[in-house]
Order: sequence, then C-alpha cells, then structure tokens
Amino acid sequence: MFVSGALFILGGLAVLVSAIGMLRVRDAVSRVNSLGPATAVGVPMIILGALIYEYFQDGVGWMDYVKVVVSVISALVVSSVASNTLGRAAYRSGARLDPKTHPNELAGR
Repeated sequence: MFVSGALFILGGLAVLVSAIGMLRVRDAVSRVNSLGPATAVGVPMIILGALIYEYFQDGVGWMDYVKVVVSVISALVVSSVASNTLGRAAYRSGARLDPKTHPNELAGR
C-alpha cells in the first residue's frame, strides 16, 4: 500500500511540476516541451500505482498486466508524437518565440 501511495504522490507531483512549468514559460514551443514530465513520468507512475493498489486489494490477473503495459507504452508513444506535432505546428504557424529560447534549430527550415 505504501508503494502505491508513493507512486500516486510522485506521479501527481510530476504533473503539478509540469503545470507550473507551463505557466512560467513564455512561448508556445516551450509550453509544449514542459508537458514532457507529466506524460513521460507522471502518467506511468499513476498507472503503476493503480496496478499495485489493485494487486493488494483484490488481486490482479494477467490481463491487468497487459492493460498496464499497453497503457504505459501508448501514453509514451502518443505523448512524444503529439508534443512533436504541436511544437512544430506552433512554430510553423508563426507563434512568437521568446528571445531567450536558444538555440533556434528550426530557423531556416
């Protein structure tokens, strides 16, 4: 039980840190980039915490493990593709970049 609670809290903190980061950055590309910790760390921790909680409450079957693996892999793949697409769309739409954003590797493409 302690492990699942710790995973819930750590996953929630990762999401909270990402949300605070989104409020602090100044341009759209950096905001998309600040979602990384929430989707790559926070969501898998919360899913694993739920699995461990269910394991100690009612027990889990092999299908529950499959669901967790598929959920975590899907979250990682979808978040990386979505953040890449959103960042590129924000840049190509002409959204203003913060002058402190260095290096600007997309300039000239």
